[in-house]
Amino acid sequence: MTTPVVPAAAVQTEQRFQTLFEQAPFSVQLLSVDGRTLRVNRAWQDLWGAHEGDPLLEFVLSEYDMLADPQLEAKGVTPYLRRAFAGEAVRIPAIHYDPAEIGQPGIARWVEATARPIKTPDGRVAEVMLIHEDVTERLLAERQLRASEAQFRTIADAMPQMVFSTLPDGHSDYFNRQTYEFTGVPPGSMNGERWADIVHPDDREAVGERWRHSLETGEPYELEYRLRHRSGEYRWVLGRALAVRNEQGGLVRWMGTCTDIDEQKRTRDELLASNRRKDDFLAMLAHELRNPLAPISTAAHLLKAAPADPDRVQRSAEIIERQVRHMTDLVDDLLDVSRVTRGLVALDRRPVEMKAVLSHAIEQVRPLIEARGHELTTRMPSGDVHVMGDRSRLVQVVSNLLNNAAKYTPSDGALAVTMAVDEDVHIRVADNGTGIESELLPHVFELFTQGARTPDRTQGGLGLGLALVKSLVELHGGRVSAESAGRGLGAAFTVTLPVLKIDDPAASASRAAMSLPRASRRLRILVVDDNQDAAETLGMLLETLGHEVHLAHDSARALDAAAKGAFDAYVLDIGLPGLDGYELARRLRAQASGVAATFIALTGYGSADDKHRGDQAGFDHYLVKPADLGELARLLQGG
Repeated sequence: MTTPVVPAAAVQTEQRFQTLFEQAPFSVQLLSVDGRTLRVNRAWQDLWGAHEGDPLLEFVLSEYDMLADPQLEAKGVTPYLRRAFAGEAVRIPAIHYDPAEIGQPGIARWVEATARPIKTPDGRVAEVMLIHEDVTERLLAERQLRASEAQFRTIADAMPQMVFSTLPDGHSDYFNRQTYEFTGVPPGSMNGERWADIVHPDDREAVGERWRHSLETGEPYELEYRLRHRSGEYRWVLGRALAVRNEQGGLVRWMGTCTDIDEQKRTRDELLASNRRKDDFLAMLAHELRNPLAPISTAAHLLKAAPADPDRVQRSAEIIERQVRHMTDLVDDLLDVSRVTRGLVALDRRPVEMKAVLSHAIEQVRPLIEARGHELTTRMPSGDVHVMGDRSRLVQVVSNLLNNAAKYTPSDGALAVTMAVDEDVHIRVADNGTGIESELLPHVFELFTQGARTPDRTQGGLGLGLALVKSLVELHGGRVSAESAGRGLGAAFTVTLPVLKIDDPAASASRAAMSLPRASRRLRILVVDDNQDAAETLGMLLETLGHEVHLAHDSARALDAAAKGAFDAYVLDIGLPGLDGYELARRLRAQASGVAATFIALTGYGSADDKHRGDQAGFDHYLVKPADLGELARLLQGG
């Protein structure tokens, strides 16, 4: 039999194919149409760690049928192979291959593959070539990156600050959950440069300029500006960003935060403004106190220079008297504000007719009104209008408001005092004077606050009047408000007080006493108050109701009285000299005679913190002056 002669060209082609196949830089595996491996190249062996003599290589080249491998079927590879054997070039996605799954040693890998059919001239599939790509490192890196990104997002979402990142050119590509919760905008709606839409229009230029500077220089970004909150208002934030660089120093992105500092900034600004007002007040106080000293000093020199001139002595004495009176008034104002704002003023509460209060206040201020040529109009309701309060303090409230109106209204201006009644009494003092700036309006009732003065300083005073007005009105259970359209457009102040409905004002006090319940059982009561008038009047009232009352005006006498005999009830003021009422209550409770007694605080301190301290000190009841005497009577009876 004659052996066919293979043309030399064909041999040479086959050799070139073998060389190319073996030296190909990628893994190649040739499969027969029945799924068996015909040959593999060197790169395949390197990929799987299976070289000549290795069991895996021998197994793959002899026994292994890829179409019959249940592991490949489970991984979804077999359908791709069948498509390739049917004549279609297919891409097999990354699959984890482990030789141990077919009982052979080797290296597990993540591999992507391309299956290409090799066809005969007549179009029949003769073999399938598998080209493998080891993607293990890439997939592990991607997994690590995804895990790192998930960890970053978890941390970023847990942060109280808004967190963002941008590309090197400054275009935003990430915002954390807090950002969207703060702004209320849909996720993804601020990417790119759209984040600038929520910056306050007045801040956008500064934000953009500072951001461009950081992008150009790589310097850290830091700026305070306002962002639109989900509520629609703009809140102050502190924006910060740092450049992130690679190992070569190249800028790869920016990472930044926005911290809500709105409350801190407003508090800081308010503190600064308060300090400025305090400094202005102290400067004004120094000026007001120095002003009288100059004529006093001059008058003293005149007395020394001409002691025998009766006319000069008389005039000098009058000057000194006037200026000392002025200084005394200033000091009295300071002390009065201090006492009232600290709750150290006890009101003499009784029914007060408010028309008479307004008339008295107008008479007090009338000399100033006439001196400045103002026109004053009044409007009152018909009939008497009563409130429960301290008449002299209410006159002080209205006269302070009217005095302010007169001082801050240029000559020949117009003033108006009106009163209206519904469920409350509304007293309004208005003028067409210098008005109040919008930024000052919320602070006019605070200490150390005063509007701008004219160059001739005709207004005078220390600006304490409105703070005093607010405190006194609130002591009466009322409120006061201010309104002004702005500088030069006048101002109006409205005091609102609870109305007192009575038929016979002259008999109201006696009826009030008669309406208090008589004691169902006689109690031995110790009343402790350093205000002797307050203690005596309360003592007389309780005696009228049928109780035995003992008075003490300080803690030492109270402890001494309790040591001499037991009391059924103690009515204690808090602001006592020496031991305060809280400590006195504790000590009285500690005595055997005080264990079963009723302890009632009757004080001008009425804050929530004061009441909490009262509970801790052992008080059964806490009443704020001026108290409802009917309630006090009921509490003493255990009601």
